[in-house]
Amino acid sequence: MSIRHLGRLVLLLGLLHLAATTAAAGQFRPQANVDTRLLVGDITRADDGPATAWAGLDVRLDAGWHTYWRSPGDAGAPPEFDWSGSRNVADVTVEWPAPSRFSEQDIDTFGYAEHVLFPLRVRLEDGAAPAHLTLKTVLFVCSVICTQQEADLEADIPAVSRRPNDQALIDEWRQSVPRASSPGLSITALRIDRQPKPQLLLEAHATPPLHAPDVFLDGDDAVSGGRPQVSTISDGGVRIAVPVQGLDRAGPVQRLRVTLVDGDRSIEAMLPVDVDQAAHASAAKAATPAPRPSAASIWAILGVALLGGFILNFMPCVFPVLSLKLVSLVDHDPAHAPSPRRAFLATAAGIVASFVTLAIILSALKAAGAEVGWGLQFQQPAFLIAMIIVLAAFGANLLGLFEISLPWWIAGRLGNAASRRTMAGHAINGFVMTLLATPCSAPFVGTAVAFALSQAAPQILLVFTTLGLGMAAPYLSLAAAPGLAALFPRPGRWMLKLRAVAAAAMAATALWLLIVLADISGPPTAVILAAALLVPALITAALRFPLRRTIAGASLAIATGLALTAATYIKAPDGRDRVAEIAWQPLAPAEIAAQVRAGHTVFVDIGASWCVTCKVNEKLVLDSTAVRSRLASGVVAVKADWTSPSDAIATYLRSFGRYGLPFNIVYGPGAPNGILLPELLTPQTVLDAIDTASTIPHQENDKS
Repeated sequence: MSIRHLGRLVLLLGLLHLAATTAAAGQFRPQANVDTRLLVGDITRADDGPATAWAGLDVRLDAGWHTYWRSPGDAGAPPEFDWSGSRNVADVTVEWPAPSRFSEQDIDTFGYAEHVLFPLRVRLEDGAAPAHLTLKTVLFVCSVICTQQEADLEADIPAVSRRPNDQALIDEWRQSVPRASSPGLSITALRIDRQPKPQLLLEAHATPPLHAPDVFLDGDDAVSGGRPQVSTISDGGVRIAVPVQGLDRAGPVQRLRVTLVDGDRSIEAMLPVDVDQAAHASAAKAATPAPRPSAASIWAILGVALLGGFILNFMPCVFPVLSLKLVSLVDHDPAHAPSPRRAFLATAAGIVASFVTLAIILSALKAAGAEVGWGLQFQQPAFLIAMIIVLAAFGANLLGLFEISLPWWIAGRLGNAASRRTMAGHAINGFVMTLLATPCSAPFVGTAVAFALSQAAPQILLVFTTLGLGMAAPYLSLAAAPGLAALFPRPGRWMLKLRAVAAAAMAATALWLLIVLADISGPPTAVILAAALLVPALITAALRFPLRRTIAGASLAIATGLALTAATYIKAPDGRDRVAEIAWQPLAPAEIAAQVRAGHTVFVDIGASWCVTCKVNEKLVLDSTAVRSRLASGVVAVKADWTSPSDAIATYLRSFGRYGLPFNIVYGPGAPNGILLPELLTPQTVLDAIDTASTIPHQENDKS
């Protein structure tokens, strides 16, 4: 053979190899009984996320041949995908169209006959650059005999998509991929019944009615479902029973995915952790006494408590009583007050004493079998009334109303102690502002409180004392370096304005607690208490100050009260309420589980009128346009109010190791056990949790 002929032969073989292994232009790669090709469709780019390209693995089989679904059934094997040779590709997710059942005597397999296209969601590393998709796939195909077919496919993903025809075909097959919701088709009940034999019980409603429904069960290799038995209920509803094998060998079932198919309609739902096993585990956990913490764990918790107490100084719950801190820091006239070091130590002692008091009360309540938690004193009318009186006394003293006659002797004594700026006055400041700063939890505080309340009284006392030391840390630091007090301006006439501002803050805080009292005990109780405090204060002011100042102060107090009441109870109409109204539902844990089993995403919000952080989260996050729109469409929104005591809410929170507010959690097919959210929310945190919970998890071979 001449050199020329040899060169032509090499060139011809190279071209044949290229044609056989490359499908960049969407050409089929022919093989025995099956042809395959890769299609590339559109590219979608998020404003703040990675770009996604849509592709498709198109599989054409000869007549009488079929390949398999992600769960093949009693025989066969699912397709295998290897994307390791791809460039500029972060990952690839395979979407699975609804399967069909192939029955041969007592053997059932699940898959696709003659033609299927697997939609591929390709996440790009760099959305502005072209990418190259390389697939090594293994398909198991069967007719009378079964064979294993391997194919090497490639496709280029340009920076700008130019394949609208391919995208139309991909979109057509994506319509046949089962989702958590489907028009005219819904799963209304889903559970595992073990008696007399294990079976999956499913109830569905369809418009038009189901014609020939089939049910497929996957998600745990040890568990399989048999042929469904269908019975009609009424009005388009059906009840389907599916025998389940392997539950006794599976151990704890982590997830089971149920796919209901009827012709070209389909829907998916997730079964949570095995109900019976979860109940046994909960009972065993309840019967087991709380473990004795190790030395290492208690030191770790004390570190968390110290940090949480310090962070509590900056939480929204503290803002209403910030004026108390401000006055205690700047009001340090050496002629009439203790030394700065002693004053700061007294304030710190008051803070720690308040935490010790809370620990003693909670330990006693827990020993008596009562529900305990963080900030629950705000559920008690007696505590609210006492705090309102104390705040009124502080406000009156800051304005110079020191002579308050009986029956206000308690307020008078507290006020005189504060006005003389004695050690007792500083300690009372620290004690009161801590009690007012504990209606809400904070980062790390929830962890420390949850640990403490699960232990015995000594651990509760130790952890709460450490929380107090953390909150008192700024004052202890100033006591250690009293020279820092010289940085504050010297007392003068400007202090009168500061006291007026602080008095206004005290009045606003008292009014807030009056609103909480009205929610718990009814408006008459709050109105009577407000009148009993306001009338003597106005009479005293009229006797001590000119009429003009008294009228101005009274008008300001009334205007402030009306404004705060309106802000609390009146919702300002805006476009968001009309466009995205959230249909809140009451808290019912059993109903949440049913919604998740049906494939829905559930957002739970538990708050209280006394929880300032809850109100901040509501106004800045839950009422934001993006979050409201998401909660109003496709998400089941659940709200519970813990303003008054509720054993059901307390039990629900305790099941998550939480004893305080705020509390938010998101459930869904991708998170059947829930995603706990932090105390301080952001819109992105909520949206990300909803997206994660809404995503139906796939098996490992769904991805590269």
